[in-house]
Amino acid sequence: MYKIFENIIEKEVANSYVIGAKELLKELGIEFEVLNGAKKDIGTEGKGLNEEAFLYNCAYNLSLAKEHEIVCVEDSSYISLNFTKMILLEDDGLRLKIFEKLKKDGVEPCLDIKVLHICDLLYDLISVEKLSTLVKNSFKDFKVGIFEGNKTLSNKKTKKILESIGARVVSFDSSDQSDGYEIFMASKQIAQKLAGKILLDAFDNAADFVIANDTRSFFMFDSRQNSIERVVGREINLPIYSISHIVLMALGCVDKEKLGVNLHKVKTTMI
Repeated sequence: MYKIFENIIEKEVANSYVIGAKELLKELGIEFEVLNGAKKDIGTEGKGLNEEAFLYNCAYNLSLAKEHEIVCVEDSSYISLNFTKMILLEDDGLRLKIFEKLKKDGVEPCLDIKVLHICDLLYDLISVEKLSTLVKNSFKDFKVGIFEGNKTLSNKKTKKILESIGARVVSFDSSDQSDGYEIFMASKQIAQKLAGKILLDAFDNAADFVIANDTRSFFMFDSRQNSIERVVGREINLPIYSISHIVLMALGCVDKEKLGVNLHKVKTTMI
């Protein structure tokens, strides 16, 4: 049984990532439950502000899963949970400190939990070969840009999954540059200029939409896109999706509420 981690960072604007992933797993017949009671992902930025609090939050969430595998619907939670496992397994003193705190709070510590990305399920469990046979709506007429962020994760699987449903992946120079999220609270103007550069680069390279598998990036690219257009002085109107959204559409789902894309600021042009 898989446990879906849904208490994602920026959930207020990016809940469609959870909605789309749940619907996709249902469509593929994969059994899952929600990881109830999980603490909110605060992103790896939280480690720099308060390492102990960051590690405790993530260790708490790992321990909740017990013998199940956690499936993350986006990059931030996937990175945070795996990063915490690595740190605590390598540092005996820190692990003991976090474990003692967990026990005081009535949680039995456990790090022996496999943390998967939604792309892992599509690529390794289902396989791109199988996906290609399930396609009802081919994306052969669409060009897609993949925002790679800080390249903490390899986007090879995302690219292969998209190609399996017919999409043509286009390259753009700023695909691995800062989206501005980390400085947004300090300087919205500069942050939106950084995000705008990426969106315009994808747009000018003929992308019909952008895949952003991190909800921090979705926050910048979708919820701030109208503001970004004013900052850069150009209309963009570039839809932003997760891999779950696009695969669901390829499998035949055209219900915007089931997809979750009815919640997006930039409305879909493909349904």
